[in-house]
Amino acid sequence: MNYKLRNKSCGNHTQRDYSHAERGNKGFTLLELLVVFGITLLLTAGLVFYSRTSENQLLLFRDQQKIISALQRAKSFGLEAFSQSEAPCGYGVNFSLPNIIVIFKDLSPSSDPQCSDIDFIYSGDSKGDCHNYAECVEKIYLDKNVKFSELGLNNIVFIPPNPNIVIDNNPNKAEALVKIKSSTGQTEKIIKVNNRGQITVQ
Repeated sequence: MNYKLRNKSCGNHTQRDYSHAERGNKGFTLLELLVVFGITLLLTAGLVFYSRTSENQLLLFRDQQKIISALQRAKSFGLEAFSQSEAPCGYGVNFSLPNIIVIFKDLSPSSDPQCSDIDFIYSGDSKGDCHNYAECVEKIYLDKNVKFSELGLNNIVFIPPNPNIVIDNNPNKAEALVKIKSSTGQTEKIIKVNNRGQITVQ
């Protein structure tokens, strides 16, 4: 009698183990799968958004440095021109929409060594080939996904020996802003330059 009871208990235990294994083999429910799928989508979307934002910030920072470098080079050229025997009247930077920068040398139309007739602006076509214009030194493009959102100046010229600085052929213009933004318009960088040659970023 006792042997049968133990055997029965053993049988019940085996049956319970089998039933438990059977339930475990059913896997995830549809609701559980939907929850996991939803969380995965949210994480993926967040990662893509963060990646694109970081990429836009990197592009803006790089092009901000392009603008600063162009201004500093023109200023340096203006300082060096004073010691040259056949130097131009000055060096400048021209900004044109949507994303073009031209470093140029300001020449006297009459080749006047005293530079009495210079116009303090770039006389070439910023969209044309740089080699076709005597004043063009170098043309620089911002990234295709970056453009000027605001141009507070079109030309800035550094006149040796100080150099004296003229913004848009206006001696009274003390400073100007150049703003760039990404194609999404979500991020923006600002460069400020004044008639003392100081360049700051915001």
